Amino acid sequence: MAQTVTFYEDIQPIIFKNCTSCHRPSQIAPMPFLSFDDITAYGSMIKYVVNTNYMPPWMPEPNQVHLRNERRLSKKEINLINAWVDSGMEPGNAAKSLSTPDYDDQPKMKKPDAVFSMQDSFEQYGVYYDQYKVFVIPTDLEEDKKISAIEFVPGNSTIVRSCFVSIDRTDRSDPLDEWDPTSGYFSFGEVGFTPMESRWFTWNPLQGVKDYEDGAVKVLPKGAKLLFHIHYGPTSKPLKDRSELRIRFSKEPDSKIIQNIPLIHKYNLTNLPFEIESKEVKRFHSKFIVPYDLSLHSIMPHSNLLGNTWEVFTVDPKSKKSKVLLRIEDWDFKWKEQYAFSEPMLLKKGTVVHALAQYDNSEKNLSNPSDPPRKMTWGKRMFEELFLVYFEVSPIEESSKIQALFNPSMVTNGKFSFDFENKTPQKLTMEIIDFKGVKKGSIFQNKQFHVGPQKIDVNSKDLPFGNYYIEISNENQEVLTRHCFLNVEQDFFE
Repeated sequence: MAQTVTFYEDIQPIIFKNCTSCHRPSQIAPMPFLSFDDITAYGSMIKYVVNTNYMPPWMPEPNQVHLRNERRLSKKEINLINAWVDSGMEPGNAAKSLSTPDYDDQPKMKKPDAVFSMQDSFEQYGVYYDQYKVFVIPTDLEEDKKISAIEFVPGNSTIVRSCFVSIDRTDRSDPLDEWDPTSGYFSFGEVGFTPMESRWFTWNPLQGVKDYEDGAVKVLPKGAKLLFHIHYGPTSKPLKDRSELRIRFSKEPDSKIIQNIPLIHKYNLTNLPFEIESKEVKRFHSKFIVPYDLSLHSIMPHSNLLGNTWEVFTVDPKSKKSKVLLRIEDWDFKWKEQYAFSEPMLLKKGTVVHALAQYDNSEKNLSNPSDPPRKMTWGKRMFEELFLVYFEVSPIEESSKIQALFNPSMVTNGKFSFDFENKTPQKLTMEIIDFKGVKKGSIFQNKQFHVGPQKIDVNSKDLPFGNYYIEISNENQEVLTRHCFLNVEQDFFE
């Protein structure tokens, strides 16, 4: 006879391990799962959401590439939940009850080098719907800072569902901020314009301090503005939030800069135009060639409410073997996040990166914002769609003779400045090259540079939209540094 599945022996360990970090008081989940009574009250619902993979919230399918912090129940755990609910939710021996997990909700970074906070509190309306707000936080930094660790601290954990932090040094956020009479400004899919680096840092409620290791750093540039793009979950009563970002500076003299850049986008689609007709289910494909050896730290696909599947995979240039990096069979905009690999992956020069995404513009898509469905085109608004994959990358090799500083990952107005630190007197050549290896322009040839910081004006207005990189070499044709950037239309994210 099969052994009876009981709460204290079998189910409580599963719930405490996978659910209570969010399902407890003062956290984002709508109900607590701490006691036998808490959990039995929702037993049938728990069975449903774990069998449909809606909970725990983790969209990627299992594959040969391991992702960090995976939130997935095993088949054995799901079967135990099914058996427990179906057999009447027996309590079992209460003497075997586990102690309630001791959660420390205080900031983990106790002595940050800098703290950047929302200037005013924001009040989420108590009308039970989601809101998406952008908050502009000046840093007033007088010099570029290398970052070794970042912690986002929500001011109100019951409503802050996610946050994307972008970087900009222009005044383009000011009119948007002034237009909205409340704290911050409303924006759905992106920040309302194309920042210098979109999604410089991302956060979700299960994320603690983000440490950058193995000599890799983020760079926060002087004069930067932090754009907190916060998704507020629904609430039945008005609640206030004032979130902050805690930062630790790096003490490493030489480091590799990590940048986050959407290398998959509408400019490298293979089946243009990016349009989804009313009642149509359509699949799009995009690809690019890796221009030089890169270390890949994470990827993040992004579509809005019509998207329902994603697949990102690579094809080796020599063996022609493919490797799936990420597969999502049930995309949900509300649970989007950045997926970090357990170890940085090597993307060799010549590797072809593919992305496939499907969009459902029919009545069957319950997330469709249009009723009846209407034609969808490119845009960041709720009634538009996006096809993006962000890649968090750093160079494999970089010379100690030069240090690239913070430089834009996205360029919109046809010109930008490129900053680097020259470590020794030398003659340098700087060129723009596309991802197919074709040289598109020479900024200077064999120009003498002294030791110290350098700012170079770059003109990209004659370049077709798409992926490029800056390459700096010396007179011995030794490549000293490279930096990817995406040349886009001014209204790419407007």
